[in-house]
Amino acid sequence: MKIIILSEQKSYIKKGASAPQIEGQEQAFLDYGKGDVSIVYKNIVIKNINRITEKLHLPTLYESWATRKHEDSVFLYVTMNLLYLKANAYLLKKLKASGNRTAIFCYDCWEPEFQDWEKVIDDIGIDFLFFGYKKSAEYFKETGHNSYWVPLSADFRIFRPRDEKKTRMFMQMGRRNDVLHEKILDYLKLHGLEDSRDNYVYRHDRDEMIFPDINELAREVNRTKYFVCVPKSYENFRRTGAISETICRYYEAMASKTMIIGMKPDTFDELFPYKAMISFNNDEDFNESIDYYENHQDEYNAILDRNYDYVMKHHTWGNRIHQMLDIINGVNS
Repeated sequence: MKIIILSEQKSYIKKGASAPQIEGQEQAFLDYGKGDVSIVYKNIVIKNINRITEKLHLPTLYESWATRKHEDSVFLYVTMNLLYLKANAYLLKKLKASGNRTAIFCYDCWEPEFQDWEKVIDDIGIDFLFFGYKKSAEYFKETGHNSYWVPLSADFRIFRPRDEKKTRMFMQMGRRNDVLHEKILDYLKLHGLEDSRDNYVYRHDRDEMIFPDINELAREVNRTKYFVCVPKSYENFRRTGAISETICRYYEAMASKTMIIGMKPDTFDELFPYKAMISFNNDEDFNESIDYYENHQDEYNAILDRNYDYVMKHHTWGNRIHQMLDIINGVNS
């Protein structure tokens, strides 16, 4: 059984922040799949027409490949959230009606939305559910679905070791954890360092994108000694529920040979069964923890080297696509 990726990469009108992430995942699946994975792209013209026909309650148009049965294949759709899945439900249902098997790989399937996800999944009749979040996979397994945890990864073509010197102390992307933010500011002040982007990069307001270009972002991660990673549940528990997952940022830092500091997600020790980051889950002293590695550079470098080797051996998208292929083909199941 082979996987055919159902991709939206060529049908975006305006690419969101998640588009490069999914594009890297899809490309890695193709590269590592070595003939067992192929890709089809949604037609942008048909997509735009369907936006109108949907509002007018007219029949939906389909690409020709969706109207026939593809032997020995499973169609896989990578969905960032429930809205993406709902927008593509018509196409997945058509593939099912044509005799095909379907699968989804889900990112932001948060606990408060589980029942909403379940309604859409059951309406489509999806054959394989792959979740980047362990708790999401467990919920759907317990409710009788063919559900599996396939951890996240990162685009290691972009996030990789570079020859950038680590001239900046701290970096905090996207969501800002205010507890760690204040600790970092206190550290800088104590050590006579300015609150400037030369020493600490962070988002100043909600709408700010610090490095819109992903290649620039990757270079800046390389320039940084300590990269802050915190599960979203710390800032927005009402949105996430009790999901504390190792997201792509952790893998991106490790692949860039940059030290992670912050909060360990619930799944972190299972994925990295050794000391792989500086964690503050138990109210460890921030200044003392950072100063230790500032004064023990060999230990700092040893963690970075081990993280890089471990992530490249165990946690690439190649590892993930082979896990999914084994499940679909019933290997060791």
